[in-house]
Amino acid sequence: MQSSRAFSPGHVTGFFSIRPHADPLHHGSLGAGFSVGMGVTTTVTSRGSDKVTLNGEPLNDAPVSRALLRLFRSRTGWKPPVTIAHETDLPVGCGFGTSGAAALSLALALNELANTGLSQDVCGELAHLAELECGTGLGTVLGESHGGFKASLKPGAPGTGVVQPLPSPEGLTSVFVVLGPLATSAMLKNPAIRDAVNREGEVLRIALLKDPRWSEFLRLSERFGRQTKLVGPQLAEIQKKLALSGLMAPMLMFGNGLFTLVERVGTAAAVAAFSQIGEGRVFSCELDPKGGRLLHEN
Repeated sequence: MQSSRAFSPGHVTGFFSIRPHADPLHHGSLGAGFSVGMGVTTTVTSRGSDKVTLNGEPLNDAPVSRALLRLFRSRTGWKPPVTIAHETDLPVGCGFGTSGAAALSLALALNELANTGLSQDVCGELAHLAELECGTGLGTVLGESHGGFKASLKPGAPGTGVVQPLPSPEGLTSVFVVLGPLATSAMLKNPAIRDAVNREGEVLRIALLKDPRWSEFLRLSERFGRQTKLVGPQLAEIQKKLALSGLMAPMLMFGNGLFTLVERVGTAAAVAAFSQIGEGRVFSCELDPKGGRLLHEN
């Protein structure tokens, strides 16, 4: 019995604009965000009958994972059945890019298990295509293929899309409060929301590239949620409470929650301020420095 493991960080988007294209490898989004130290670890084992689990529980549908497996087999001709085990501590469906992270880590793990020799970018392409097919993401996989804090310069899959790393101090930490999931696809089908997202997202991306500080990213991200009217009354009230503690807290895109960034020394105070709200799950983690990668046992 053979197995392989890979990890992909989750990804948080502060703002974005949608960039459709007839070629799915060029179809995506432009925006800015960061990869988080928590993500999805995927183990694939050459046995079973294409069973998929998440944190030990069977996933009967698992559309993104199954789409990725089908695309991988179509690209490589590798057919043996596998058991796919995803593990994550991130909230699923709450704006952390877990579906993209599952697809990317699965592609990397399958490539090693099958010894098919695909490049890192081709693994990313397959994950990007699986996300597009299932309607779960636009530019998430491109972001998760890279670590740290970044803005996108060109939309599309890894190897086609381009990101620009932005400066951030060592130990920069993200803090979150998550109240629950949001239906991304339903929100983006609203023409008014799509128009606002595309208008505001591109203006803010250009502004950030001119002043690429992480504090400016927070300010622009908070403006994005406000200007697009994506932030509902409950999140807006929490933002006001956090502002009294000196914290800017943009909305997770797309999740019913908020985030902020602080230097490592300010983490405890930020977590305390988020916790005092008394709502949702509060947690923190530093940024991931590397992006999707294989994991090898020592």
